Amino acid sequence: MGATNSQPVPSHNPLQQNPEKIEALAKALDVKSERQKQLAIQETWDRLEQDKRSLQVLKSLFKKLDPTVVRSPTDINGEIELAFKYDFKRQLLLVKVIKCRELHAQDIRTKASDPYVRLQLYPDLHSHGAKVTKIIVETREPVYNEIFAFKMREKELCDTNLVVQVFDYDSVTKDDFLGEVVVDLALFNFVKEPVLTAWYTLHMETDLSITGNLEVSLKFLGPQSLFLTVHGATGLSRRRDGHVAQAFVKVSVPGLGAVFKTEIVADESGNPEWQETFEFELPQEELSFRYAVLHVVDNQSHQENNTLGQIIIDLDTLNLDTGFHGSLKLADLRNSERLRNKHLQHSVAQEFREAFRAHASSRHPTFLFDQCSSGKRNVTVTCKKAGAQGKVTILDGVPVF
Repeated sequence: MGATNSQPVPSHNPLQQNPEKIEALAKALDVKSERQKQLAIQETWDRLEQDKRSLQVLKSLFKKLDPTVVRSPTDINGEIELAFKYDFKRQLLLVKVIKCRELHAQDIRTKASDPYVRLQLYPDLHSHGAKVTKIIVETREPVYNEIFAFKMREKELCDTNLVVQVFDYDSVTKDDFLGEVVVDLALFNFVKEPVLTAWYTLHMETDLSITGNLEVSLKFLGPQSLFLTVHGATGLSRRRDGHVAQAFVKVSVPGLGAVFKTEIVADESGNPEWQETFEFELPQEELSFRYAVLHVVDNQSHQENNTLGQIIIDLDTLNLDTGFHGSLKLADLRNSERLRNKHLQHSVAQEFREAFRAHASSRHPTFLFDQCSSGKRNVTVTCKKAGAQGKVTILDGVPVF
């Protein structure tokens, strides 16, 4: 047996022996990983932008069906902080819009809004027009700290309201209403308090253009009969389109269940007459906490705002011997404490509102949320029940009006 020379067999691991290749491979893997990450981020943003455009199209369709879909009073919440000062020397009302809090989240995707504030005097005796703050993007707690000046004489403060409205900026369709406060400047005493700062709760819009009076009479006959007569109205507001209102009156005593309606009367002069009497079963002991609500309505079919004003009559002041007969001023009382809780929504509009949210949450119809949408497309939605139709043209995924 002969002796042989044995040598160790070298291990075959070229990478271990070539640091340059290891470094190059590591860099390649890092670049690939970073590229995949960037593509994923871009894809996510593209999807979000497509969703945003799709929701705008969907909202546009439902707005065309009924504008109140995106103006539900249940969607109005939050407060706005304002500060007031009057410069007696320069005769300037200074208003500082400080901030808002707990605004409604109008954007379903971001759970926020793009709010701005609009201010206007009513009446606007010096033609100031509307003044607007900057837009704060994607927030429910915007901070503005902007000051606006209105030229007005001291005596004019007693007859002027400041209408402060908060809107959500919409780049595609009409900006969405987030709430309003009407500040009666007559309540301020700038001599005793030079600067007044306060939080104001946002409400539904108040129609300050409502005019006219409603003539009514009430008579109580024991043991439990309240007779309410609607005689007529004078000086009613004309419709926004200039046509004569087709007016009727809804009469109720909240808590009793019954709601009566007068006949519909269209009067060119704005002074309709009804001379209709309604009876409510109401025990005398309940007069102390009951009140009557009379709401003058324009009989337009499916309109966003058809109110011509309301009056509220407290029954605890009713004289049981002589009753009451008089003419009372109409006003938009929908934001009063007693009417706000019982404000009735149009049932069809409420169905539209719920349908819009359901479509947005489930991303249907699917073609609206298709990321590959290109070219021109006409979309129409019809609701026979409401007698309404919405139509929009989509060009490369963007609604065109």
